[in-house]
Parts: sequence; C-alpha cells; structure tokens
Amino acid sequence: MVKDNPREWSDLLLDILWNYRTSKRDAIDCIPYELVYGHETILLVEVNFRTIRVNGQRYMTAETYQEVMSIMNMDVEAKREQALSSLIKKKRLVVENYNKRVKKKSFKVNDLVWKVCLPIGHKDHFYEKWTPQWEGPFRVVRTRSGNSYGLQHTDGRMIKTNINGKFIKVYHPTIWEKYAHNIQKSFPEFWENMQKE
Repeated sequence: MVKDNPREWSDLLLDILWNYRTSKRDAIDCIPYELVYGHETILLVEVNFRTIRVNGQRYMTAETYQEVMSIMNMDVEAKREQALSSLIKKKRLVVENYNKRVKKKSFKVNDLVWKVCLPIGHKDHFYEKWTPQWEGPFRVVRTRSGNSYGLQHTDGRMIKTNINGKFIKVYHPTIWEKYAHNIQKSFPEFWENMQKE
C-alpha cells in the first residue's frame, strides 16, 4: 500500500490503523475491538436498519439500533473468556518451549563456585576485551528458596547479600591449581622462588 504511494503514507495511516485494529489476532483468536465493545466492527453499510421518515428525511430508529447491539453484546463475556483461555494456552506453550532449553543449576553447601564480576556484557574500560567475567572461588554456605545462595570467600569472609543461581557457576580448578600442592611438596625451593616473583 505504501510502496505504491511513498509520499502519501500519512494519508493512508488512518486506513492502516483501522485495518490493524479490526484484524484477528492469533494469540486471542479474535479481534481486540470485539473484546472491548462486545461485537465485531460494524460499518453502517453492512447493517440493514429499519428507518422512519420524518419530513422527507430518513432516520434510523433508536430501538432498532439498540436491539441489534444488545443481540451482539449477549455473548461478549463468553468471547472474553475464550480469548483469555486461548492466551493462557499460548503462554504455556511458550514457557514449555523455553524450559526445554534451560539448564537447571543447583548447588549444595560447601560447593565451590564462580561468581559474575560485573553485570554480564559490561566491560571495564581499563581491561577492555580482557575484562574478567567471573571471580572466585567462593564456597556455598547456605541455600535459600528461589534459587538463591549465600556465599563465602575461601578465607572465611561472608558476602553480605545472597546471589541468584543464574549469576554463579560450578568452579573447576585450573591445571596450575590442581598440581600446585604437589609442586609445593616436591619442589619447595622452586615454589618459594615462584611466590617471590
């Protein structure tokens, strides 16, 4: 419509809005206009009203119009309930599809975890792309309802606020951390030199 008349888009806007407001929505299986006013959109051209003549002029009788509207309004509540149930059904489908892809995480007390440093996606201006995303390790001290966890630094200091489970992940030690104890035991001089540097 606008492709044919690109400079006249503002003139066509009312027609487009009317078309949008009076077209059926998939989520509710009906027209929004119908939920608000209780009947489909009616153009006067589409309805045959009884008219009366007064001084040569034709007028629609108020009683006739009221009769037509009252008949159409009789099942508005049923349509609203049907639209609500349809909307709920579609929302459930969306939730089910989303939950299929979600990996549930749960941690137990004494598990070691990483915690997000900054809000995900933000970068420190000093480090730029080398900004660390995770910090840790932390120890899980308590679990709360709603996937919330109380964390503690490895030296025993507590983190004041609980952390949501989506902002923590399982801690896997690096190779260096795995073998650091063995190196310290087997090569104490080498270990001391490494600590000094």
